[in-house]
Amino acid sequence: MTWARKVVSVLVLIVLSPAAALACEQCLGIGGANGPTIRALVLSMASLLAIVGFVCTGISMFFVRVHRRSKMLEPGDLAVNQYGDLRPNTR
Repeated sequence: MTWARKVVSVLVLIVLSPAAALACEQCLGIGGANGPTIRALVLSMASLLAIVGFVCTGISMFFVRVHRRSKMLEPGDLAVNQYGDLRPNTR
């Protein structure tokens, strides 16, 4: 079975069984939850996602910077001084 057929079959199963994809009463707001509770839940989830996104962006930018600096050092035209700055190679 190819990858596309697997994906299509899973999507068909999800469409044919919508009850499995529905949220519980609390998430839908028909249980015991009221408006402020749902709003607080949404804002807390958004803030946690923002923090995770900020950390992941910082980590990925570190690796991008390391990659760029290593590409600049490859030809041998630049060297790193004692403070970590790039300077022309005098050798």
